[in-house]
Amino acid sequence: MSYPASNTSSQDSARQAPTTKFIAFMTAIGAIVLIGSEIWLTALAAIWAADGFFGLGLGGDLVMFALVIPLAIWATWMTVKLAIAAEMDPENAD
Repeated sequence: MSYPASNTSSQDSARQAPTTKFIAFMTAIGAIVLIGSEIWLTALAAIWAADGFFGLGLGGDLVMFALVIPLAIWATWMTVKLAIAAEMDPENAD
């Protein structure tokens, strides 16, 4: 007995959807870890370089932390939002 093509394709896509979403989410997590580590290493390197170049003391280090860390937090948050949105978009499904 043959089944209509539309019936089998909808069943196949329903069975593959959780695996596809899981893989997409894991891909987003990988991108977040990669880009997030680059953001934080750059932030810490900028503070370290400014401290060495300008010879900042504890007060200068705290000011540099107050300037750089919020930018790193914002950049990481935007990376998380954009990576998850991009990977969960149905148009990007392979």
